[in-house]
Amino acid sequence: MAIYYGKNSFYDSNISSIPEGSIELTDDQHKELLSAQYKGATLSINNGAVIAEDYQGNIIDLDKMTDSSSYAAPVQLKEQATSALSTARTYVYNNYGILNEDTPDDWVTYIKALMSISNGKDTTSTTLPTQPTD
Repeated sequence: MAIYYGKNSFYDSNISSIPEGSIELTDDQHKELLSAQYKGATLSINNGAVIAEDYQGNIIDLDKMTDSSSYAAPVQLKEQATSALSTARTYVYNNYGILNEDTPDDWVTYIKALMSISNGKDTTSTTLPTQPTD
Protein backbone atom coordinates (compact mmCIF):
# COMPACT_ATOMS: atom_id res chain seq x y z
CA MET A 1 0.00 0.00 0.00
CA ALA A 2 1.18 3.51 -0.80
CA ILE A 3 -0.46 6.81 0.12
CA TYR A 4 -0.41 9.74 -2.29
CA TYR A 5 -1.55 13.34 -2.19
CA GLY A 6 -2.91 15.04 -5.30
CA LYS A 7 -5.90 17.06 -6.50
CA ASN A 8 -6.59 18.23 -2.91
CA SER A 9 -7.02 14.72 -1.56
CA PHE A 10 -5.21 11.67 -0.22
CA TYR A 11 -5.23 8.44 -2.23
CA ASP A 12 -4.52 4.87 -1.21
CA SER A 13 -3.02 2.90 -4.09
CA ASN A 14 -4.84 -0.25 -2.94
CA ILE A 15 -8.31 1.20 -3.35
CA SER A 16 -8.13 3.98 -5.91
CA SER A 17 -6.33 5.09 -9.00
CA ILE A 18 -3.71 7.73 -8.41
CA PRO A 19 -4.20 11.01 -10.30
CA GLU A 20 -1.35 12.25 -12.44
CA GLY A 21 0.94 14.64 -10.59
CA SER A 22 0.26 13.13 -7.16
CA ILE A 23 3.07 12.87 -4.63
CA GLU A 24 3.84 9.64 -2.77
CA LEU A 25 4.02 10.08 1.00
CA THR A 26 5.69 8.15 3.77
CA ASP A 27 3.49 7.02 6.64
CA ASP A 28 4.97 9.75 8.85
CA GLN A 29 4.35 12.46 6.23
CA HIS A 30 0.78 11.26 5.79
CA LYS A 31 0.14 11.40 9.56
CA GLU A 32 1.71 14.85 9.91
CA LEU A 33 -0.22 16.27 6.97
CA LEU A 34 -3.49 14.80 8.23
CA SER A 35 -2.82 16.29 11.65
CA ALA A 36 -2.04 19.70 10.17
CA GLN A 37 -5.19 19.54 8.04
CA TYR A 38 -7.24 18.64 11.14
CA LYS A 39 -5.78 21.70 12.87
CA GLY A 40 -7.01 23.97 10.05
CA ALA A 41 -4.13 23.91 7.57
CA THR A 42 -4.69 23.76 3.83
CA LEU A 43 -2.59 21.37 1.79
CA SER A 44 -1.19 21.82 -1.68
CA ILE A 45 1.64 20.70 -3.91
CA ASN A 46 4.50 23.14 -4.36
CA ASN A 47 7.76 22.35 -6.19
CA GLY A 48 7.17 18.60 -6.06
CA ALA A 49 6.33 18.45 -2.35
CA VAL A 50 3.13 18.54 -0.33
CA ILE A 51 3.04 21.59 1.90
CA ALA A 52 0.72 22.74 4.66
CA GLU A 53 -0.23 26.40 4.99
CA ASP A 54 -2.00 28.33 7.73
CA TYR A 55 -4.99 30.60 7.06
CA GLN A 56 -2.65 33.46 6.11
CA GLY A 57 -0.74 31.39 3.54
CA ASN A 58 2.38 30.84 5.66
CA ILE A 59 4.09 27.49 5.14
CA ILE A 60 3.94 25.40 8.30
CA ASP A 61 7.02 23.65 9.64
CA LEU A 62 5.45 20.31 10.49
CA ASP A 63 8.38 19.43 12.77
CA LYS A 64 7.31 22.28 15.07
CA MET A 65 3.62 21.30 15.14
CA THR A 66 2.28 20.61 18.63
CA ASP A 67 -0.96 19.15 19.97
CA SER A 68 -2.26 22.67 20.58
CA SER A 69 -1.25 24.12 17.20
CA SER A 70 -4.05 25.79 15.27
CA TYR A 71 -3.79 26.95 11.67
CA ALA A 72 -7.38 28.01 11.03
CA ALA A 73 -8.49 31.62 11.02
CA PRO A 74 -9.45 32.81 14.50
CA VAL A 75 -13.14 33.00 15.19
CA GLN A 76 -14.23 36.63 15.09
CA LEU A 77 -15.70 38.18 18.24
CA LYS A 78 -19.07 38.68 16.55
CA GLU A 79 -19.28 34.94 15.77
CA GLN A 80 -18.19 34.06 19.31
CA ALA A 81 -20.90 36.35 20.68
CA THR A 82 -23.55 34.79 18.45
CA SER A 83 -22.64 31.32 19.68
CA ALA A 84 -22.48 32.41 23.34
CA LEU A 85 -25.82 34.20 22.94
CA SER A 86 -27.51 31.04 21.72
CA THR A 87 -26.14 29.08 24.67
CA ALA A 88 -27.09 31.81 27.16
CA ARG A 89 -30.63 32.09 25.85
CA THR A 90 -31.10 28.34 26.17
CA TYR A 91 -29.70 28.36 29.69
CA VAL A 92 -31.90 31.27 30.81
CA TYR A 93 -35.03 29.77 29.29
CA ASN A 94 -34.38 26.33 30.78
CA ASN A 95 -33.61 27.71 34.24
CA TYR A 96 -35.99 30.66 34.49
CA GLY A 97 -38.36 31.04 31.55
CA ILE A 98 -39.77 27.53 31.63
CA LEU A 99 -40.49 28.02 35.35
CA ASN A 100 -42.06 31.44 34.76
CA GLU A 101 -39.47 33.04 37.04
CA ASP A 102 -37.83 36.42 36.57
CA THR A 103 -34.46 36.38 34.83
CA PRO A 104 -31.74 37.69 37.17
CA ASP A 105 -30.41 41.14 36.25
CA ASP A 106 -26.85 39.87 35.71
CA TRP A 107 -28.12 37.44 33.07
CA VAL A 108 -30.16 40.17 31.36
CA THR A 109 -27.09 42.43 31.28
CA TYR A 110 -24.94 39.59 29.91
CA ILE A 111 -27.42 38.69 27.16
CA LYS A 112 -27.84 42.34 26.14
CA ALA A 113 -24.07 42.74 25.89
CA LEU A 114 -23.83 39.61 23.71
CA MET A 115 -26.68 40.84 21.53
CA SER A 116 -24.94 44.17 21.04
CA ILE A 117 -21.73 42.47 19.88
CA SER A 118 -23.59 39.91 17.78
CA ASN A 119 -25.74 42.45 15.91
CA GLY A 120 -22.80 44.79 15.29
CA LYS A 121 -23.89 47.69 17.52
CA ASP A 122 -20.90 47.16 19.86
CA THR A 123 -17.80 47.57 17.71
CA THR A 124 -15.39 48.52 20.50
CA SER A 125 -15.34 45.36 22.64
CA THR A 126 -12.39 43.07 22.12
CA THR A 127 -13.50 40.23 24.39
CA LEU A 128 -16.79 38.67 25.36
CA PRO A 129 -18.43 39.76 28.61
CA THR A 130 -18.03 37.43 31.56
CA GLN A 131 -20.87 34.97 31.94
CA PRO A 132 -22.73 35.25 35.26
CA THR A 133 -22.33 32.53 37.84
CA ASP A 134 -25.29 31.03 39.62
